[in-house]
Amino acid sequence: MIRLLTALFKLLLMTRLLISVVASPTLGYIDRYRLETYENFSGEPSDFDLFSNLTFRFSCEGKPIGLYADSDYDCRIFHACDEFGKGFPMICPNNTLFDQRERVCSDEGNVDCEHANEWFYLNELPYSMEVTDENYVKSEEKEEVPSVLPLLLS
Repeated sequence: MIRLLTALFKLLLMTRLLISVVASPTLGYIDRYRLETYENFSGEPSDFDLFSNLTFRFSCEGKPIGLYADSDYDCRIFHACDEFGKGFPMICPNNTLFDQRERVCSDEGNVDCEHANEWFYLNELPYSMEVTDENYVKSEEKEEVPSVLPLLLS
């Protein structure tokens, strides 16, 4: 009789364990399609709240994909444009301005914001790099091809 009760008790425990493992992910409702962000948990405003009181004259319509300095805001803000003519503003970190020529935020002394629109054409060539003496790298061609044979033998 004790063996029967022990076996029944073990079976009951195993059944409960199996149910808890299988059912635990579905015990509460989880919206898997909702993106949780830091702002959802912290209660702090998001970065886009910074732009709620600003108006932009800049438009991405008719412009190729790329990053564009906003000279109305002294290049402290730039716009990321997509292929559909839509975009969104971004702000450079403290004490930096958007350098349209290099397409990065840079120190204030290195940026010529007045002439930023003259460099917009660089967005038509998003993956090319302007070759200057500063960034020119000479590649050396070697005729010897390394062998992978030692790796195969070890």
